Amino acid sequence: MPQAARWVGSPSIKGRTESMRMALLTFGLLGLQFTWGIEMTYCTPYLLQLGLTKSRTSLVWIAGPLSGLIIQPLIGVIADRSRSKWGRRRPFMIGGSFVVTLCLLVLGWTTEIVNFFVKDSEKVPKVTIALAVLSIYALDFAINVVQACSRSLIVDTLPIPSQQAGSAWATRMSAIGQLIGYVIGSLDTVRIFGTTIGDTQFKQMTVIAALSLLAAVAVTSYSVTERVLITARDSDGKVGAIQVLSQLVKTTMDLPPRIQAICWAQFWAWIGWFPFLFYSTTWVGETYFRYEVPKDATRPTDMLGEVGRVGSLSLVVFSSITFLSSVLLPFCVQPPDTKRPRFTPRPPPGVAALLGKITRVRPDLQLTWLISHVMFAATMIFAPLARSRAFATFLVALCGIPWAVSCWAPFAFMGVEINRLALGPSQASRLSGVTMITSSSARSGAYSDRNQDTEMDVLRLNHHDPDSDSDTEDGISNLPSTGELAGIYLGVLNVYTTLPQFVGTFISWIVFSILEPGSTKRDDSVPDSQWMDLDKSTPNAISICLFIGALSALIAVEATRRLRYVL
Repeated sequence: MPQAARWVGSPSIKGRTESMRMALLTFGLLGLQFTWGIEMTYCTPYLLQLGLTKSRTSLVWIAGPLSGLIIQPLIGVIADRSRSKWGRRRPFMIGGSFVVTLCLLVLGWTTEIVNFFVKDSEKVPKVTIALAVLSIYALDFAINVVQACSRSLIVDTLPIPSQQAGSAWATRMSAIGQLIGYVIGSLDTVRIFGTTIGDTQFKQMTVIAALSLLAAVAVTSYSVTERVLITARDSDGKVGAIQVLSQLVKTTMDLPPRIQAICWAQFWAWIGWFPFLFYSTTWVGETYFRYEVPKDATRPTDMLGEVGRVGSLSLVVFSSITFLSSVLLPFCVQPPDTKRPRFTPRPPPGVAALLGKITRVRPDLQLTWLISHVMFAATMIFAPLARSRAFATFLVALCGIPWAVSCWAPFAFMGVEINRLALGPSQASRLSGVTMITSSSARSGAYSDRNQDTEMDVLRLNHHDPDSDSDTEDGISNLPSTGELAGIYLGVLNVYTTLPQFVGTFISWIVFSILEPGSTKRDDSVPDSQWMDLDKSTPNAISICLFIGALSALIAVEATRRLRYVL
C-alpha cells in the first residue's frame, strides 16, 4: 500500500483574535510586495538610464517569468518534502530574504561596485549594465523563493473554510506593502534622510526595501508554528533532482479538471497584467513629460528619481483602492465553500448596514473574478488615449479593484481544491469545517469541536480523524495534512502565471522594436532625459502594450466563465 505522510505537531499562529492571527500569518507578504513595488517602479527607468533600449529592457524582464517558472515549482516540491524541525516553509523564507537583501544592495550601488573593480572607462558602461541585469535576475529568483513559501504557508496553516479569508488577508497585506512603497517612493527621500543611506532616491529605496522584507518575514516566521514532516507520502524522504523534475512534469501534465480550469483563467489574465505591473509607472511618467512638460523646460538632475516619484503618486492611488477593495469585497462575496461555516468575518460598524444589504444579493467568487477581468479590459482599452498625467492616473487607479480580486480569487480557489485533494472525497465532506484546537485543549491533548459562535483562542488545525483511534502513533499523525500538496500545486499555478509573462515580454519587445527602435541614450553627452521618447507625434509604445493586455483579459473572461461548469 502507498505510504501516507507522517507528521509531528500541529500548525498554530500567535495572537488572541482572528484578525491578528491572519495579519501575522500574512505579514511577510507586506515586505515582499514592498520589494516588488520598488523593483517595478524604479528598475525599468534605471535600466533605460544606464543605456538600454526599451526593446532590450523588455527582454530583461524575462527574469520575472523565468524565475517563477523554474523556482516556484522547484522550491514547492523541495519544501513539500522538507523535514526541517523548523517547518517546511519558514527556513526557505528566511534564507531567501537574505539573498534578496544582498541583491538589492548590489543593484543600488552597481555603478560604484563596477568603478571599484573595473578601471577601463570604455568597459565600465557595459559591465555596469551586465551587473545590473544579473542583479535583477538574482533578485527575482530569490523573491520567488520567499513568495512561493509565503503562499504555501497560508494554505498549510488554514482549514478549508478559512482559505478565502486567508487569501483576502494576503491581498490586504500586499496592498499595504505596495501602498507604503509608493507613498515613500513619491517623496523626495534624499531631502528627508540626507545622504546617510545613499545619495540617490533609488539607493535609499533599495535599503528601505531590504530592511522591510527582513523585518516582515521575521514577524511571520516568529508568529507561525508549522507541523514537522517525518516521512513524505510514497517516499523515503530523499529529494533528488530527477525525482523533483519528474514530479513537477507529472503533476503539470495531469492536473485535476478544476485546478486546470483555474490555471487557464490565470494564464489569460496575466498576459494583460504583466505590462501593467512592470510599465505603468514609467507610462505615467512618460505621459507627464511627453504631453504636459514643455520641451524647453529645465529637466530635473535626477530624472530617474523624478519619473519614479511621478509614477509613484499614481500608484499610491492605485494601491489605496486595492487595499480598500481587499478589505470590503470579501464581505460582499460568497466563499467558495459554504458548508458548516465556522467563522463569519464582521465588517467595520460604519459599513455594516450597507454591506448587509449587499450580501443579500452577493455574487460568488467565480462571478467576482469574471467581473474583475471585464473591468480591467474596459479600463486599459483607453490607455492609448491618455494625454495627461491625470487621465493616466485615473486609469491606473481604477485597476486597483480588479487587481485586488486577481490577487485573491485564484489563490482562494486553489487553496480549497488543494485541501480537498489532500483530504480525499470522504474526509473533505466530513471535515469541511475543520476542527480547531484551543490553547488549553492543546496542552491537555484533548480535541475540541467549536460551534459557530465560539471564538478560537489559538488557531490550530486538527488533522486527527475523530472517527478513528488508530491514526496516530506516539503523537505522529499518518493522515494527510490539509496543505500537504500546497507547494507543488501552487507552483503549477505559478507556471500558468509566468508563461503568459513570456508572451507579454515577446509582445512588448515587438511593440518597442517597431515604435521605438533606436537607442535612447548613446553616450554621456546625451541629456539624461533622452532615455524617454518625448515625441508627441508618435504613439506611446507602452500604452499599446497595455491595450493588447486588455484584449487578452477578454479571453480570461470566457475562461473564468467556463470554470463554473467544471467539476
